[in-house]
Amino acid sequence: MKVLAVLGGVMSVMLVVGVLASANVVNLPGNWRADLGLETKTPNPPCRAGLYTNSPTQPPAPSGHWRFEPETAHTQIEASGIAVGPIIYVTGGSPPGNLHRVTAFDTRTGRWSSPTQLPTGLNHSQVATHDGKLYLAGGFLEGEESTANVWQWDPETNEWTKLPDLLAPSSAGAVVAIGNKLYVASGAPQTFGVSGPVTTYSALQVYDFGTGEWSYGAPIPNPRHHVGAATLGGKLYVVGGRGEADHSLPTFESYDPAADEWESLPDAPLGVASPGLVAAGDQLVVVGGEDQINWEKGEGWVTPSAWAYDPKTRDWSRLPDMRFDRRGSGVAATNGRIYALGGSYCPGLKPGGPVGTHTVESLPFPTAPNG
Repeated sequence: MKVLAVLGGVMSVMLVVGVLASANVVNLPGNWRADLGLETKTPNPPCRAGLYTNSPTQPPAPSGHWRFEPETAHTQIEASGIAVGPIIYVTGGSPPGNLHRVTAFDTRTGRWSSPTQLPTGLNHSQVATHDGKLYLAGGFLEGEESTANVWQWDPETNEWTKLPDLLAPSSAGAVVAIGNKLYVASGAPQTFGVSGPVTTYSALQVYDFGTGEWSYGAPIPNPRHHVGAATLGGKLYVVGGRGEADHSLPTFESYDPAADEWESLPDAPLGVASPGLVAAGDQLVVVGGEDQINWEKGEGWVTPSAWAYDPKTRDWSRLPDMRFDRRGSGVAATNGRIYALGGSYCPGLKPGGPVGTHTVESLPFPTAPNG
């Protein structure tokens, strides 16, 4: 009976302390508030360049280096990059300040400009190009919930046109144009501040530029979000990302529009979320990326590594590391060089938003081992 009485007294004390702590009447030591689910503030772990570096030791990075380019005035993070001729456009980004932002980098002159603004605030809305125009599909509307909006921008006329909505909202997925169609694969709803497993979308949505209609293609076998996507040889390639458990994945798949079929490819050497993926000559290149697991406790990582994939041999090879760790950066390729623009060197969000870098780097296209 005495034991039960003691336990009852302890539980009563804990209940009173919990009520007082939740009302901020008393302060709890250490991480007790977070562990008890009472902490509602955005985690504020340290964030500085190089603190979260993950550069694998094997295979070692080869000699050579990325070249610094003129810096951008704005630290766009979780944005999207695309090249139209010699001009690279970086669209949207995380708040504060970037949701409506579009910047342009002229690789011939090294000059930056701000040619337009997004009609609605977006981040995690991937951009594709077709017939000289830019297309943004889905994303987090005003940085919040996933949207089905699709926008076309013509750099020649500086005109925005709203296209028919996606069949279903999608964010942080794969968006590419192949032939006369736009492909939007996988993605997820809002993933920030969500407790428990994150729902991922398996749908592949296809827009016909000729008819102006959407349809469904074969669903992606491994749904995920925060992926890298590119097109090469008439196929859609999707690498990395995060699944329901939120771990960064090495999964690599391709989609053949002619057959309406997906194929599993050799895993990427490093599982990454928020990487860049670009076609560089006859190869695909994965740039940067991160893993956010336990970021709120000061863990996780961001990588400066870059990897090339040869579709002919189905082999991966390592490229020189970037000078800066990057995730969520704009990545594009033009005139024989790969560009990594902005992004963040820390895995997650600080109370005031993500911490970004103004730096821009470029690397010549890799040469295939048998090239």
